[in-house]
Amino acid sequence: MASVIEKFDEEDREMAQALLEQYWIIREEQPELYQRLRRREQGLRNYFFDKCGFRLLVTRQFVKLEKIPARPAPWMGLPGLQQVRDYVLLCCLLAFLESKSLDEQFLLSDLCEALLSLYPEAPPEQDGLRWETYEWRKSMVRVLELACSYGLLVKVDGDVAGFGGSQESEALFEVTLLARYFLRSYPKDLQQYGTLEQLLAAEDVEEESDIGRVRKQRIYRELYLTPGYERCEAGSSDFLYLRNMRNRLAEDVSEHSLLQFELYKDVAMLTAPVERRYQLQAFPDRSGLAAIILHLGAELRRRWQEESQGFSFTELEFSQLLEECRKRTGAGWTKEYRDMSMNKLQRELLAALENWKMARSDESGLLWLTPLLGRTVGAYPDDYEPEKQARKREGAR
Repeated sequence: MASVIEKFDEEDREMAQALLEQYWIIREEQPELYQRLRRREQGLRNYFFDKCGFRLLVTRQFVKLEKIPARPAPWMGLPGLQQVRDYVLLCCLLAFLESKSLDEQFLLSDLCEALLSLYPEAPPEQDGLRWETYEWRKSMVRVLELACSYGLLVKVDGDVAGFGGSQESEALFEVTLLARYFLRSYPKDLQQYGTLEQLLAAEDVEEESDIGRVRKQRIYRELYLTPGYERCEAGSSDFLYLRNMRNRLAEDVSEHSLLQFELYKDVAMLTAPVERRYQLQAFPDRSGLAAIILHLGAELRRRWQEESQGFSFTELEFSQLLEECRKRTGAGWTKEYRDMSMNKLQRELLAALENWKMARSDESGLLWLTPLLGRTVGAYPDDYEPEKQARKREGAR
């Protein structure tokens, strides 16, 4: 029987947004928010399971909404982790913690020794795990810092960062209950399918029996978990659904979250009202790079109006576009980006654009600037004179 979806009040919407924004809410760290979520638990559980297929996990220690994306993407990686080996080491760390009791303490040196046997064997053309190598130790530091930030471990003593500089650096950790819940628990026994791929294929077959439900949940996952859902990736079926159901979607989103549904010719997205934007992980934020992207969006719109230029660029064309944008608006950028080399600026900007799905590259090497970037435009106030401000900064030196 389908769950009854109740209309949310303002507190329900705030709690829904907290679940979407945070990996989990730990009772010890956010006791008031935890209690508010417990009071609204059933309504939140019904809504997210019906619309997105997300499960709400509630324990005496934390509340967690299992946010599973419709499709994985590179920008969805864990904060701070940079290499594939970082993720492999994280999985090995979690396997190591499975053998430990709650609140049990262990030394970094013991962990490193155990990981030598837990880490998968490297192919012949690659080097395996070697703690004497600086890059491997830095990977371990990133993993440990992430584990501590998520509450999987508590650092009791020692210096985690020091391990990057010296293999002899030592630290003492304590296992927490959260380490048992960091990874998603599959509701089915993996053993009966043999491999993870076979399990996922079996789930896909079962989902075909309810195409309408699956499509709805896929669309809601894209809207809630990504910056935007483009026509080119949605396909005709999903985008037709978005068009036909736009009024109902807009009403449902505004009733159950702090966001608003917007639909354009080539993209659908959720946006935050101005007064809410800085409470959420939203674009633009207060960073200097976000300001540059806003100026770039304005430069693109000006060019498209004057020259009817399309969305695709070669690397050289994009570099010229960025250089023109820098000449026009760079005097008002933060010092970090005013002084940055063009090559580094271009790399950082492209990484940020890809993370916000405002740019992507194709197999031919062309860079495509997406409709999401066209949605963002920034300009200085009418009374702002960037050249005058630049002269003032030079005089202050």
